[in-house]
Amino acid sequence: MNEIQLSDRIKMAHTIEVKSAIRRKLTLKISWYDVHGENHTEQYSIDEGSKIEF
Repeated sequence: MNEIQLSDRIKMAHTIEVKSAIRRKLTLKISWYDVHGENHTEQYSIDEGSKIEF
């Protein structure tokens, strides 16, 4: 699979969970369904000052 931008993954998500917010980093656990109906989950780390679009 091609690497997808975090903002695109967020738009596809059915669940977004904040796993941790420490040391100027935010870790998100994002879950989504693909075109075949299979559930996928991936974690993303975001540095302080980063902007994401919901």
